[in-house]
Amino acid sequence: MFHSSKSGGCQWPMWPHDAAPNHQYCGRRRKENSSYCPEHYQLSIRSGEDEDTAVFVRRKAA
Repeated sequence: MFHSSKSGGCQWPMWPHDAAPNHQYCGRRRKENSSYCPEHYQLSIRSGEDEDTAVFVRRKAA
């Protein structure tokens, strides 16, 4: 079962990245000093191999 953000559990969003947020989160017990459970904490860490991939597309200010 998914939990709302107020549950105090893991804050990993449980909706697809291309969908509108439904504010349902994992909710499992968090890793110490983290917003995520151990499984989602590992998924949130980028490896050095991904450094060539742009995370944000820079645009000129209007």
